[in-house]
Amino acid sequence: MARLYKHKLRGWQLHYTVYFPDGTERKKYRHYRNKLLATDRLRDSERLENASLRGNATRDELLLFRRLNFLSEDEASQLLGTAIYVPTLGELAGQLLKRLELDCRPSVKVTNRYRVGHLLHFFGDSTQISSLTTERIESYRHHRISKGISAATVNKEMVKLAQIFDIAVEKKVVDANPARKLKKLKDFRGRKPRALTKDEIARLLETAKKSGLMRGLAYEAVLCYLYTGMRRNELLYFEWDDISFTKRMITIQEKSEFRPKGRPRVVGLSKKLESALSNLPREGKYVFGGERPFLSEKSISTLFKRLVVESGLPKDVSLHTLRHTYISHLLEAGTNPRRVQELAGHASFGTTWRYSHVLPTEEIVEDLLDF
Repeated sequence: MARLYKHKLRGWQLHYTVYFPDGTERKKYRHYRNKLLATDRLRDSERLENASLRGNATRDELLLFRRLNFLSEDEASQLLGTAIYVPTLGELAGQLLKRLELDCRPSVKVTNRYRVGHLLHFFGDSTQISSLTTERIESYRHHRISKGISAATVNKEMVKLAQIFDIAVEKKVVDANPARKLKKLKDFRGRKPRALTKDEIARLLETAKKSGLMRGLAYEAVLCYLYTGMRRNELLYFEWDDISFTKRMITIQEKSEFRPKGRPRVVGLSKKLESALSNLPREGKYVFGGERPFLSEKSISTLFKRLVVESGLPKDVSLHTLRHTYISHLLEAGTNPRRVQELAGHASFGTTWRYSHVLPTEEIVEDLLDF
């Protein structure tokens, strides 16, 4: 029968017995500094004794006793009558990545593997996830911040750790998810989305007109980004069927080859863009290609960087800057922020509100006060 004793050096000593199906039994003991915890573990050890004696211990119970270090993995397997599965952090991470790959874009798959890789490098592939306490997780966050990694990036890595823990909870490997209880780190960088000025836009378009980059379609591609706010892949997989010249609308939505980030949306087809696109030859399914896009994600970003250099624009201008420009100039023109959220396909209004610094501020709103 399980017993709890006061120990001279180690606080409290728990004695209990495990009974195996072959008729053998094994005396075991554990030490605890805290009496309250020791008392709780006494009750758990009594459950183990009774279940092993009767031979009716369930897999979930044995996983619990294994997690409490009452049993080794071999002992738990003997009681269950078959090998008991106690996945490591690396195995659970692998399961998470397989699940995520079913429902994300190729570029996101790479990002997920990158973030999970940092977790495994720090904690170790063979680590038992039950050993990842809140203190150890906090030490990881401090380590990453000390390396100059931004709070936003560390928060995203914590999301992956929380998702790994979700699988562990689902499999009864742990009872709770400590990563879900952590507060997000605050990002004090205060970054504002970079948008091109009208002068910079004019220089970029003028250079694009003269350039032979992107098979001579650099001007049309840049114009499309500026007037629709498309993301990089959304333009690569832009189809003629997505355009309605009669209704002057462009539909941005999921394709069999591509799943866009954010919400599907419909944006207007501006007169300038309509004129440019209507003059392009229709040689296949895709606007910027034939039966397949003629550029890859990496190549279009590289070619755009060359265009930036030729235009004499600052080095911080990237392809995504064109999307920032679309959103910022809509807000500057007085478009309702909620409408801009729809046009940009932002799932959260908070993302749109990052551009609030460009909202018109000519009116002194304090004049409306009358105390």
